[in-house]
Amino acid sequence: MNQSAAGGLKNISRSIVTAVIAFVVIIAVCATTAFAQLAASYNVSITVDDSTFTITTNETEPVEILSQANVKLKSSDKLDVTDFKGGKGGEIRVSSLKTVNVEYGDAIRPFKVYADNVKDALNEIGVDYEKAKYVSYPLSAAVADGMIIKITNPDSVTVSVDGDKIKFAVINGTVANLLKAMNITLGEDDYTSPSLKTKIRENMTVKVYRVSFKEQTVTEKVKPKTTTKKDSSAYKGIETVVSKGKSGTADVTYEVKYVNGKATKKTEVSRETVKAAKNKVVKVGSKKTSGTTNVKSNGVKKKNGFTVGQEITGRYTHYCACGRCGSGTGKTASGKKVSNGMKNPYYIACNWLPLGSVVNIDGTNYTVVDRGGSGLSQVGRVDIFTPEGHSACYRYGTGSCKLTIIRLGW
Repeated sequence: MNQSAAGGLKNISRSIVTAVIAFVVIIAVCATTAFAQLAASYNVSITVDDSTFTITTNETEPVEILSQANVKLKSSDKLDVTDFKGGKGGEIRVSSLKTVNVEYGDAIRPFKVYADNVKDALNEIGVDYEKAKYVSYPLSAAVADGMIIKITNPDSVTVSVDGDKIKFAVINGTVANLLKAMNITLGEDDYTSPSLKTKIRENMTVKVYRVSFKEQTVTEKVKPKTTTKKDSSAYKGIETVVSKGKSGTADVTYEVKYVNGKATKKTEVSRETVKAAKNKVVKVGSKKTSGTTNVKSNGVKKKNGFTVGQEITGRYTHYCACGRCGSGTGKTASGKKVSNGMKNPYYIACNWLPLGSVVNIDGTNYTVVDRGGSGLSQVGRVDIFTPEGHSACYRYGTGSCKLTIIRLGW
């Protein structure tokens, strides 16, 4: 063999060796990758309702693992990853929402639960099944969507809501738990009696009050206001109407509160005047008086043909509490007691005005508390009580006077 041929053979040998080494390297890399992938895989237990299986995966996110296992999650499904840890294993639980009907008495009520067996379903609803005389399914029975669980003879609670009275088994917990279990939703302003925090007890009645608000606009009569003016020419206690005034109208908007359909309260929201009212104008006497100065009005303006503020020309005499002026007992027709020496009570006797009337006589107010002889029946005729005694009656004598009626009766 010549040198040229030997050199060519040598080159071919080097190429073959290089190719073999490359092939070995590739196999080694593939084997390492496969081993790494095999080492990253782990087992995960998946429970869907009451069915459990195991999957080998190298995913770490629960949703990806479920997708790999062809488990499709619904929006209402409940996902529990408490016992799962990504990359290490554990259990992923998926619970689907099911409808369980509870038959109690004459009614069947539906409830949404995630439980897998009857016991857990009743616990989730809140029914105290231990007090029940009969439950139509074993507590260990699997829950099926739409199943009817009949319960008899447990203690009951009554819910009064929306015009109905519903009896149901006692729920563990509070009124709030009971309403939740019975799918009764409260509006923002609704309330219950007893309150939501009250613990449920046997034979309890829970009332639900539905509250709503509506606006109502009505046209209302507006009474005139009263404007008073001082009248220095009239005695205190005398009022004279100068102008009666006139009512107006206004459109008034109220917010009306309804409880279970009945209006219970209304609050004024706005008011718009349609026709303005004209004020009533009254003159109020300011002329000073003595005697009975604290005269309270009784609202009577006219009585027995007499009017408050009426002026009458009359005649006066005086009497005291002695036996010559009367019975001597000191008891008046109105029941008021008088006696000589007492502080002047400013009393008069007359037959023509109601007892309790107040009359101003020449600047002094007197109260009618007594009656007398026929002479006191004449309009304007009065007898003034004199606590100084009989001699003072003679001293003060008789005379003409001007009387002004301040009040009629008590």
